[in-house]
Amino acid sequence: MSSRLNPPPSSTDMSKWLTMIRRHASDANPFHAISFFKAIPRNQRENAPLDDHFVYASLIKACNRLSAIREGRSIHCHVLRFGLDYNVNVLNALVYLYSSAEKSMGCACALFDKIPEKTIVTVNCMISGFVKNKRFHAGVGLFNRVLGGGFDLRVKPNYVTLVILISGCVEFGRFSIGNSLHSYCCKTSLDLKNEVRNALIHLYAEFEYMDAAAKLFHETNVRDLVSWNTMIAGYAKNNDCRNAFSLFREMRIGNVECDRVSLVSLISACTNSRDLHMGKAVHAFIKVSGMEMMIHFETALINMYSKCGSIELGRKVFDELADENIASWNSMIYGYVECGFNIEALSLWNVIQSRKIKPDEVTMLGLISACRSSGDLHQGIQINSYIESSDHLSGSTVLCNALIDMYAKCGSMDRAETVFSKMPRRDVISWTSIIVGYAINGEGEEALLAFRKMGAEKIEPNSVTFLGVLSACDHAGLVDKGKNLYDIMCKYYHIEPKIEHCGCMVDMHARAGMLEEAYKFVKDMPVEPNAVVWRMLINACRVHGDFNLGLNLVSGLIDVKTEHGPEDHVISSNIFAEAGRWDDVLQERSLMVAQKAVKLPGKSSIADSLE
Repeated sequence: MSSRLNPPPSSTDMSKWLTMIRRHASDANPFHAISFFKAIPRNQRENAPLDDHFVYASLIKACNRLSAIREGRSIHCHVLRFGLDYNVNVLNALVYLYSSAEKSMGCACALFDKIPEKTIVTVNCMISGFVKNKRFHAGVGLFNRVLGGGFDLRVKPNYVTLVILISGCVEFGRFSIGNSLHSYCCKTSLDLKNEVRNALIHLYAEFEYMDAAAKLFHETNVRDLVSWNTMIAGYAKNNDCRNAFSLFREMRIGNVECDRVSLVSLISACTNSRDLHMGKAVHAFIKVSGMEMMIHFETALINMYSKCGSIELGRKVFDELADENIASWNSMIYGYVECGFNIEALSLWNVIQSRKIKPDEVTMLGLISACRSSGDLHQGIQINSYIESSDHLSGSTVLCNALIDMYAKCGSMDRAETVFSKMPRRDVISWTSIIVGYAINGEGEEALLAFRKMGAEKIEPNSVTFLGVLSACDHAGLVDKGKNLYDIMCKYYHIEPKIEHCGCMVDMHARAGMLEEAYKFVKDMPVEPNAVVWRMLINACRVHGDFNLGLNLVSGLIDVKTEHGPEDHVISSNIFAEAGRWDDVLQERSLMVAQKAVKLPGKSSIADSLE
């Protein structure tokens, strides 16, 4: 649609002005409605005031669609001037406008409280604003006020109320509230509305209750495309490729036309299930059906092929359809990184620059990840320079955090410190990245100093932060400080220890030769010790010559309910050899040969936690 306005009506024909405003308010470009309103001659407004409340409701809705709060306030002034603030449609539109942005929520609440006769539409506008601005419990509280008769008894929740709140339960992870809302829907028969039922299916699918979602789906008499797509997406999220395709076939047999969402969900199912065969089938279906290969398909297919380990097919999709849309380039970069082809990922950066395609934050994160994985410090420095010289990327907290992590992994803590010191804003990830960087580079005291500075700036640490400082204490031999930090984590911040935190504590004691303390910690661990923990302890017994305890611990390793890998046999045979029990050494080696075990390279659990 052209952005140029049609010639304005004659200044004497007010009815045409009103018609033009109301028509354009619902257009694809509602800016036209506001422009027409501003174009009304000044004398026309003064001599024949606009007092059509439908026009003002339309204008306010147009402002909302454009997120034009300032223009909306101006129109609100006209509403007050012409005494239209009694009209419920205008007031509802204003509440919805103000509640659409966090900065104007106060105005929305004040206006809502002043409305003498609220309708359920008024309440729904307010609940929607609360949910949109991450004040979910305030929205639930308003819903409870309605149920408790806090407004006119004729004001009762409708299907829109429930769709808003159930969707909020999905967004904010409040399954128990969603389950209660389902019970309310059953009592009031609102669950018979397709929109409510689709929202409930999404709720159960999102929280991995696919049996409950399927029950609701199959009990629905009239299923629309949203119903089918929600179920397919649910199976995709839960890595159930078989049921996703079974449902798709049922959908096709029932002559329900699929759309882009259906097919992207199927590709996602193949991706999550690593089912290359079915992924190829979906790709073929898209080609045969004659659907236009849009960017959504392209990025989903590249992601699917890379996750399934067939990056060459992903590159073929990219080469056939690559355009100036940066999203497709991002998908290819991440696909290469996913498959370990970091040099190929970085080579795409040169092409992007030569074609003068504007990269975004996602592009740079993928390239930084490639540098980190490959250890290419030189390329990382160049990417850092580009970010600093770019107006739309410079100062990005997310990118700075990634650069700190990349420099740390490449062993360049001085550059990591430089990025950290220049950051205009630092969040918990920034501090955690620099702390973990110090830890993995053996700079324990610097890690603890950074942790203290983090506390001084009132930034609350998270689970990964403590993993970093505990690891720093572990490698620096700072046992007392490590024990103190572990206690602070549990008792002050109420962070539940994970196996990685416990592993740090065990290794910390074991390295220091405090084997009895390490063994006691293992017995009192809040989580079940895994094979890695037993290996640490057994190896420490071997290093420090406590063979009796080491031999006793081998039984603990054997009792762990998991499949034993080559590391278990190696550590057991080593302690047997140190103790001179050669028959047991031979038995362990024989088990390794029988299992054709191949020792895998080590990997840092701390590095994994940051990714």
